[in-house]
Amino acid sequence: MVRGENSRFLHDRGRGRGFHQRGRPRRHTFTAETFRKKFEESHYARGGSKQDPLNLNGLEADPQEACSAPQQLDVSHSDTEENSSFLPKNKRDPLNLKSIGKEKKKRQRDRDRSRSQSPIPAKLAKADSSQEVPSGKSEEQKEAGDNAVDQIEKEKTAKDKKEFFNKKYCYGNFDRYYGIRLDAGQRDSRLEVLRKEWFEKKTILDIGCNVGLITIAIAKDYAPRRILGIDIDDHLIGVARKNIRHYCDESIEIKGKYPASFSQQFGPVAHLPTTFKTKFPDNVWFRRENYVLQSDELLETIQEEFDVIMALSITKWIHLNWGDDGIRRFFLRAFRQLRPGGRLILEVQPYTSYRKRSVMTEAHRENYRRIEFRPSDFEMYLLETVGFESVEHVEPPSAKTKGFQRPINVYIKKGPNSISSEKASESTPTWTTPIATPTLGATQTPSTGAELTDISPAYKSSDVASA
Repeated sequence: MVRGENSRFLHDRGRGRGFHQRGRPRRHTFTAETFRKKFEESHYARGGSKQDPLNLNGLEADPQEACSAPQQLDVSHSDTEENSSFLPKNKRDPLNLKSIGKEKKKRQRDRDRSRSQSPIPAKLAKADSSQEVPSGKSEEQKEAGDNAVDQIEKEKTAKDKKEFFNKKYCYGNFDRYYGIRLDAGQRDSRLEVLRKEWFEKKTILDIGCNVGLITIAIAKDYAPRRILGIDIDDHLIGVARKNIRHYCDESIEIKGKYPASFSQQFGPVAHLPTTFKTKFPDNVWFRRENYVLQSDELLETIQEEFDVIMALSITKWIHLNWGDDGIRRFFLRAFRQLRPGGRLILEVQPYTSYRKRSVMTEAHRENYRRIEFRPSDFEMYLLETVGFESVEHVEPPSAKTKGFQRPINVYIKKGPNSISSEKASESTPTWTTPIATPTLGATQTPSTGAELTDISPAYKSSDVASA
């Protein structure tokens, strides 16, 4: 009996709500239609939908039927102004949520205008005032205000870009210089007027080498003993070093970004080379350096080191950055570093090209205003004051644009024969007492009172003082 009663109890329980025959809970299945109905019942007002969540359409048609709340809204009167103020303008956005983002952007534009240092032009300020007109104004006036703000931001961005450009390239260290001067794959025309005998088996310094195209071409085609390119821009020096591998023949082994012989001869490429081979690519290297000395006193430490010094299209930038004293100091250092018979190959920019670049920095403006030593005076200064013996004028090579067709002047320092003959003519046979240790300065003899100096007349301190 107990067993039968228990069986009947379980059987009746299985028929109960929420349980199937074995006493387990039933699984409720929801269809899309069921979910939609539950969502609309909980999220939308009575009679509302996704397109009209507050049932505003029903409110306009029959407001009393659309709302079954205990206190119904009285909108049956014919006052159109009150009806229009009660009903939202945008039924898809009854709470006006989209205007929040517009107000935020407007406040941000107002803050940007207040922080701007440059004054707003009168025309733009007038157009910008349309931002604050009432909503009843046309949309065209609002768009005009937005366009004015956008134009101000564009002008500010252009000004920032110009300041960045002037600060980065104030030394003339343009990283796309050869891309403007030459066409793709074109050989620099200045190499056609530079003679091979000037460089063959010589030690050369190229000042302001940029990315090193001329420097590498001379190292490969003119067979110098060694050539060193220097530039004030560290980035350009890095590019010039990597460009060496592009001029190497297929027989030359490349290790990483440099010829393999560099690491075998000089050690890691980060170290500066101390010795060179006369065969390319081991006869060329690049180094970052500012060639203009800070003071005239440092000229006394300069020694003879090179047979040829090249200064192509850099005099304008030296003049604008360091003034008349800087360009004079540059010429004196180049003269002192040349060996007897050496050459200074100089490509001078005309004074008319100074004005365009004189506004790049404040130092440029000040130095340009004070310039008295103009490029037309360079030749006389180099021959009469610095001490070069002669100058050779080379016809300007052809160029892509007329502005790059500049004459090249080759200044020649007195050779060893000229210096020895000059010293012999200045010496006299009336010395009566030997001089044990000649010193820099004046030592007089009892008989003639002549001066004895152990340096060339070109190195006298009077030349430095006159600079």
